[in-house]
Amino acid sequence: MSHPPPIVYLGPSLPTAEAKHLLDADYRPPVKRGDLPTYYDGIVVIIDGEFGQNLSVSPNEILALLDRGIAVAGASSMGALRAAELHPFGMKGYGWIFQQYLSGRIIADDEVALTYSPYDMRPVTIPLVNVRYWLEQLETTGHLERRLSRRMLAAARRVFYADRTQPRLLSEFEKVVGADELRRLHTELSGGISDIKAADAREILVQLSRQLNPQ
Repeated sequence: MSHPPPIVYLGPSLPTAEAKHLLDADYRPPVKRGDLPTYYDGIVVIIDGEFGQNLSVSPNEILALLDRGIAVAGASSMGALRAAELHPFGMKGYGWIFQQYLSGRIIADDEVALTYSPYDMRPVTIPLVNVRYWLEQLETTGHLERRLSRRMLAAARRVFYADRTQPRLLSEFEKVVGADELRRLHTELSGGISDIKAADAREILVQLSRQLNPQ
């Protein structure tokens, strides 16, 4: 018996064109309250969801799907948040961000929040999780002292999520480490602030593709 393709709620975390190469699915805009299917015989995947524009998808809506035996998975953004909350009830989570919420290392919703263009879903601001991951990678590889990393993260946290553009964040970081050191840090690793949200979105799509299409 064949099942319908997964429903994937995706927005600014990853371009839909790229996502389609990773998983054959029914791609829909970021999920909001009331969007989840009532009856469905496939997998529901939540990556992106609306925070301020409309009411967020509630845990109870997802629990209703899980209670009916519908598989629900999440990663990257709203999906990581809800997966961490509902992991004990059967929602599956994937990726670094999900693990951070599950462990309690990250607790604030606004760490994954950003603003994006309503026309093409491109991110306008940088979410705090991306800053956090980038700083941790710089620490781990010995490029940045922990005390400076903590100060840079604190500086980014003080900026309202809708104002966390790259120029604004770099300006705040420059106040902490100076212009020369910031230029060095910004070119280390892959160059620029890491996009862990995109990486986690790719991970869940690749993992599900492997599960649905075993070799």
